[in-house]
Amino acid sequence: MSELRILPTWLDADAAALAGAVPPAQTLAGALPGLDQAQSLAPVQRLQRVRESGLAESSGAGESVALTWRRFLRSHGPSALVIDATGLDIRARGSAAVLDGAPWLLAEGLLIAAGLRDSRTVELRLPAELTGHEAAFLNAVDAIRSLAGVSSPRMQVEVRRDTRPGYWGAEQPTDGSRLIHTPETWCRIALLFAGESGLDASLLTLRRGMKQRGLVELARPGNLRSQIDAWGGGVEASGDGAVLVFDDGLGGFLPLSEADLACDPLSFASAGIVPAPSSLMVMAEGVCVVKQTRRALYRHWLLADGEEGASVRPLLARAARLAAEITLGRGDPGHLVTLDEVALELTAQGLAAAWTLRSSLRYYHEQWEQHTRRESCPEGLCLVRNPAPCHGTCPANIDIPSFMAHLGQGDYRATIEVIRRDNPLPLTCGLVCPAPCESACVRGGSNGAVFIRPLKAKAAEHCLADGGYPKPELAPDTGKRIGIVGSGPSSLTAAYYLRTYGHRVEIFEALAHAGGQLRYGIPAYRLPPDLLDQEIDQIRVLGVQVHTNATVDSLEAFRKDFDAVFLGLGTQKARLLPVEGSHLPIVLGGIEFLHAVRSNEPVRVGPRVVVIGGGNVSIDVALTALRQGAKHVDLTAIDQRRDMSASPHDIEMAVGEGVQLHPGWGPIKIDEDGGVTFQLCEQTHDADGKFDAKYDPTRLLTLEADHVIMATGQGTDMAILDGSDVEQYHHGFIVADSKTLMTDEPGVFAGGDAQHGPRLAVDAIRSGKIAAAAIDAWLRGTTMDAAVGKPVRRDDVSPLPVLAQDRTYRPRAVMPERSVEEVLGEGNYVQVEEGLTDAMAHDEVHRCLRCDVCIGCGLCMAACSEMGIDALRMADTTAPRLAYFDFTQSEACIGCGACTQVCPTGAIHLEDRDGMRSTIITGTVVREQPLLTCSECGAPTQTPAHREYVRGRLPDHMAALLERELCPSCERRRADRPYVGEPAPLGATSDSRPELNKEGRRHD
Repeated sequence: MSELRILPTWLDADAAALAGAVPPAQTLAGALPGLDQAQSLAPVQRLQRVRESGLAESSGAGESVALTWRRFLRSHGPSALVIDATGLDIRARGSAAVLDGAPWLLAEGLLIAAGLRDSRTVELRLPAELTGHEAAFLNAVDAIRSLAGVSSPRMQVEVRRDTRPGYWGAEQPTDGSRLIHTPETWCRIALLFAGESGLDASLLTLRRGMKQRGLVELARPGNLRSQIDAWGGGVEASGDGAVLVFDDGLGGFLPLSEADLACDPLSFASAGIVPAPSSLMVMAEGVCVVKQTRRALYRHWLLADGEEGASVRPLLARAARLAAEITLGRGDPGHLVTLDEVALELTAQGLAAAWTLRSSLRYYHEQWEQHTRRESCPEGLCLVRNPAPCHGTCPANIDIPSFMAHLGQGDYRATIEVIRRDNPLPLTCGLVCPAPCESACVRGGSNGAVFIRPLKAKAAEHCLADGGYPKPELAPDTGKRIGIVGSGPSSLTAAYYLRTYGHRVEIFEALAHAGGQLRYGIPAYRLPPDLLDQEIDQIRVLGVQVHTNATVDSLEAFRKDFDAVFLGLGTQKARLLPVEGSHLPIVLGGIEFLHAVRSNEPVRVGPRVVVIGGGNVSIDVALTALRQGAKHVDLTAIDQRRDMSASPHDIEMAVGEGVQLHPGWGPIKIDEDGGVTFQLCEQTHDADGKFDAKYDPTRLLTLEADHVIMATGQGTDMAILDGSDVEQYHHGFIVADSKTLMTDEPGVFAGGDAQHGPRLAVDAIRSGKIAAAAIDAWLRGTTMDAAVGKPVRRDDVSPLPVLAQDRTYRPRAVMPERSVEEVLGEGNYVQVEEGLTDAMAHDEVHRCLRCDVCIGCGLCMAACSEMGIDALRMADTTAPRLAYFDFTQSEACIGCGACTQVCPTGAIHLEDRDGMRSTIITGTVVREQPLLTCSECGAPTQTPAHREYVRGRLPDHMAALLERELCPSCERRRADRPYVGEPAPLGATSDSRPELNKEGRRHD
């Protein structure tokens, strides 16, 4: 996708004065023509010139520049000029482009305005994302001083970095001492006084959803739909159902069908969106605008952080809470009525969140109603309880939070029972899985993801040492026989689950030992064969027959002996890159090299070895080569190190053992004498993420090798399929139904690498589990359970009690490993990892944030903020959810329980014990405070902090009643007592009447 640049001539990124230090002319008048013209005008005349131009602010509310100048002129006292480079959308490029490309114009606009009140102070507000972009402007200011000499304008620039954008949608009434404009507006002021025309425009960043993206100039008198179509061909989505999203949702939403309007601020404001947007992206029809609105309202609330926003945060929190409750299926029609009222109040207070909420309710009211009726969500993401990120990311869908909670309780058998509901090979995966679940762990954004992988191995080791895994319940024998070809992870998994369904299962393995790629493709220093044998035995004991040295030559003949067949053939063949010299004897295939070594063949390589490839197999090949005679190993990959598919830990291990890494190089030639030539790879993928390698043929790298091992691809021997109806893709993998994994031949199913291509072992386990469920359903003539292959909560385990300090600050465990000296050496395949100790595993599971219980909706935080307390603060994560990281910063909690009332999962609750009230979040006490007691019955009532909170919101005559300190029961009982002259309640006796004093009044 090409980068679109439709910019005005004054914003030329290629100008010679880009750095700001070189003036555009030799004289001050030539360099600053607008200032030269303005100096002949009095302040009021300058204001008149701006008023006549109709110039408006380039972002946000799009307010008239003349109005802000008039307020500035009428104010008194010290003044300052402000360049506000912040914006609602941090990805908008307008401010960065102006700071980099038009620093002289920016400075000129400031100097023109400085003459209004002899202002000498300039404040540059920079968001964190634009740090460094101020350099050109500061250079221009210095150059102006030098050019002007003794007549230099006295301007002092103060740079305020890491500034957040404002939360106001309209200019707030102030003392007028600060004149605030965006960088673009300051430039247009300079252009105005220089006599330029065509200034009724603004910069707009086009983001995803457009056929071309980049920075363009939006002509305000023009039609929005026409300009969208003109910008590189319009939007990617077809039809008028697409959604225009302004300023990443913080500026509102507009259906594409409603885009036939002028682009001036008044027209945009009438449409209910931000009058002067800085960015535009397009979402296809079917996007959940309710979810997008909830996300944007939360971000508006974040912008109002600090003391300045204290007065509006409760209202913003209320809007965010109501939207969140609707997306969670806890809303009702009354929520929409309340949201309409909140939208009006946001508008009345001039808050930018009004654009988000009003446009969403206006154009997508039907979506909101469907959510409140709990009928549907266009994306299917709302109205359901999503799994924890680790659970949802695991290819096998292991219920990770539940198994870790069992492990923390010391119940290893329950741990394995939970794991084996979705993965029958916990020990194997605990040793070799690259753990995509850890990449999804939200704690990774704090102090390191939970070390999930070795925890499975720890539980498995305990169970195996204690007599084996707990046996699953087997369904009654069906009499059906299933034949499985291959004994890799997909086959073992299919066999396990088919046996639990009551079927008779036989595995046929052509090699001497079962395990497939687990045995022959993974080095013994990672997965010792004796441990693999133990785990396979746990499947055998269920009645699964495993035949080794059993070659299946013909599917047609094999099929006759079984009711169904599963093909878990794996990938045993290496695919060499088509480069010159790849046919030479010194060139080996990576997977075949590993297979030969694991088969105890006398394989020696080196002493110089070059490994080509960037995946986990290439790392295994490199480290195996060091154990098979190599003295020096170079590993090359076309990807940069950060983009290599091998896990970062494996890359570090390879480098630690002495492998020389050469990222970013692609092979072009292998010579007979062992010289391997590479060229620099400048790009591996295009803007759309498609593989599109680009090389620089002038930059070459030559490495010397005695052996070259290519770990760049794998294939499958499909001879078994000859004469069958099973179809193959052109690249050599089996075609199967995406849901059931059945091939074109009824009763024949396929999974694992032979079906989906080389992937992780846990991916093969997933396909084996799905295939087993599909085979069972096919044999029984039923429909496969739709939940198979999806994350399912396997148990309901209470969160572990953890101290706040430990929960917050305990670091990720470090895997004990043998030293390089212990593991290196020819033929030395001692296991590198020593495994976590029991104590380390115990500490690690207590780091879990229990994302299955706390779903990160933020309702507790919103409710707390709505009350004006802000005691609970969750943080953003890389997942589409929030997380509670710091359990030590809740001193402001008053123990009122508002958070517990809105929490949809019970993740947060109050516990009263021994005169103290504890606020507990997923097992951790975040606040403990004393309880007051009822003055009549002694029952606990509330915390002193809660009473003071209520007192501060009551009139004095009502606040005095709080001194009685009564529990609800006693308060109701008092309310039922009649005054003098009143009849007693029905059924009351004389003893139940209140006790009166001498004046005939109740003592209380």
